[in-house]
Amino acid sequence: MFVLKPLAQRSISLLWAGQVLAATGSEFYMVAVVWIAADFIGSDAGYVSALQSGALLFGSLFGGILTDRWRHATTMISADLLRAVLLLVLSAAGLFHLMSLPLLVTLAGCIALLTSTFDPSLQATLPTIAIEPDVRHATNGLFDATRRMARILGPSMIALVNGFLPKSQFFTVTAATFLLSALAVWLAVAKMPGAPRREFSGTAAVIDGVLGGWRMARGHAAILYGLFTNFVGNIAWAMGILLGMILHLREISADPLTDYSLMMTAYGVGNVTANLVLSNVKLRRPVVWIIAAKLIFGSGVFLLPLMHDRVWLMTVACLAAINGPLENLAMLHLMQTRGEPHRLAQIYRLLMCAIFLGLFLSYLVSPSLFAWFGIAPSIMGSGALVFVSGLLGIGLLAWKRTHPIGASAV
Repeated sequence: MFVLKPLAQRSISLLWAGQVLAATGSEFYMVAVVWIAADFIGSDAGYVSALQSGALLFGSLFGGILTDRWRHATTMISADLLRAVLLLVLSAAGLFHLMSLPLLVTLAGCIALLTSTFDPSLQATLPTIAIEPDVRHATNGLFDATRRMARILGPSMIALVNGFLPKSQFFTVTAATFLLSALAVWLAVAKMPGAPRREFSGTAAVIDGVLGGWRMARGHAAILYGLFTNFVGNIAWAMGILLGMILHLREISADPLTDYSLMMTAYGVGNVTANLVLSNVKLRRPVVWIIAAKLIFGSGVFLLPLMHDRVWLMTVACLAAINGPLENLAMLHLMQTRGEPHRLAQIYRLLMCAIFLGLFLSYLVSPSLFAWFGIAPSIMGSGALVFVSGLLGIGLLAWKRTHPIGASAV
């Protein structure tokens, strides 16, 4: 498969292996945080996730003021090592029965801030190690697949260890994977030339660190639409799956953690399968991919709470997962081909802002929506919202056909 060709390059294979491990460990972390928070405050656990998303949003908005001046490898290694230390503190707190909600909230917020610095640096590094356009598309597919593979490996491993490994010790697993990720980054790219960047100083550096992504995105209708759909899609991702389905299954299932883990495993299978297929397809109409992603994902989220049979639950999750590779590969293509190289980390931070704003708002309002309308109807409503965003994309394409002059390419 052409998508595997970049792995022949040592720097790509090392970096990719490290990210697969880190993403798998992150699955343990995400489940542990929500589950432990739910033990403390029940359905109000959404507020803990809202705080994490708020920290990610804050870091995405303002982190560039600091990290744009560093080598990307330095940023990635530092973020991995510091996250590992904080996770080991949480593990120790659980081991010695010192876990508390304030401690969990504080350290989860700090870990989120560090995460917001890692991902843009990774995305800015990829074009420097995958120079040819076709190889870059395959490399995008490989690295996008890391989270997809983690949704198979992580939940499967959680289902295996559930019952004899305490939830608080899930943090130890994540810490170990971050340490291995730091080692992989150091071996892969620490000695390579840094990614291109524009030098600023003083107030100009601060302003450009915050607004650089927007300066690139404005005027590109396709990128702006992709930012909007990522915002809407992550409302449904948080309300419908990361929090909503956990709480929904806790209400209706005799074995909610196993059911949730199997659902997410099936989601991961759909993710990886779609990723492998789409990474071998030449991308000509990125907006069409984004529209298809929203129609598929919206339908899937709408149907999930209606699936009371485990097999059907996994089937719907698997089909909904096609969304991720469709949208992410299209957005990476748009960002890498329609902007300046030194803006890549900045535009990726803007994408992260759209993602984490959606997560933040979703987690913030979901406890109230669950209380007013019920968990299942709220999940279905979030799915319907995503479906509508896909229909808006169809309207965008129709508008472009009737206004070809001056319209940005989509």
